[in-house]
Amino acid sequence: MFTSRLRLGLALTAAIAVSPVRAAGVAPLPSVGCQAGGFTNGDRLERSINVDGVERSYILDVPPNVKPHAPVPLLFDFHGLGHSAAGVWKVSGFRELARRDGFITVYPDGLPVTLRGGGRSFEGKGWEIASVDHNRDVEFTTRLLDRLEREYCIDRARVFSTGFSNGAFFSNLLGCAQANRFAAIAPVSGGQLTVPCAPPRGVPVIIHHGRQDETVAIEQARGARDAWVRIDRCREQAKASCEVHRDCRDGAVVEFCAGDFAHRWPPEATERIWEFFRNHPMPAGVAASASGTER
Repeated sequence: MFTSRLRLGLALTAAIAVSPVRAAGVAPLPSVGCQAGGFTNGDRLERSINVDGVERSYILDVPPNVKPHAPVPLLFDFHGLGHSAAGVWKVSGFRELARRDGFITVYPDGLPVTLRGGGRSFEGKGWEIASVDHNRDVEFTTRLLDRLEREYCIDRARVFSTGFSNGAFFSNLLGCAQANRFAAIAPVSGGQLTVPCAPPRGVPVIIHHGRQDETVAIEQARGARDAWVRIDRCREQAKASCEVHRDCRDGAVVEFCAGDFAHRWPPEATERIWEFFRNHPMPAGVAASASGTER
């Protein structure tokens, strides 16, 4: 699926950006679901959850190699404005990676939302990104994460968020507001941070954006990169297949991958994102403190 040149680039990026010893040194943090019995494996498991009287839907992929008592990573994949969980599921390259590497993927479904930017309004199914307080989608995500940690054997040190466009903006928001639950984030074709951002730890972030994007200008993505570099207090910059900012607090890394494409998900982003996530679990001390309350 990927060329040898791309695989070499991925290996170089991982070698520069992260210490494999640190990633391997973070032990799995089992959720309460690891103490439960069996569960349902399968592709495109359509589920719903009631959040404050509103029925919210999502799609779940639980590959056959996911077992009841072995903690596995969990990946949230948020769709763009006007799209759907079902649409993302159909085209997601994470389905193949999940079967290969044994992790659970959840594709949440948004609700109608109005977004404003550049003096214009945009409407469609999506995610609220204007604030954290009383944010229906943050509440939905938190409740859904709680449920999945009860129903499945989730490694709470390896819960991640990615998303496209409006879903990328929302992943940025989760990195700011839910840094104790999400180990790392990967916005694709998103833009500026839309909320005040002061997470209690450094958050590993990998950003993909097209230089030809006419929907969300690459300047916005560069602004998000610069914001995360400040938030994570990164002190070094290197260059591999992506721009890498390292020597950040709590071992975080900020990567910025720009390419000659428009407003779309670049095929090479999928495996690069998963490799980044694999190398950036929640720091051991943070993961332990976040697990103090049984859900």
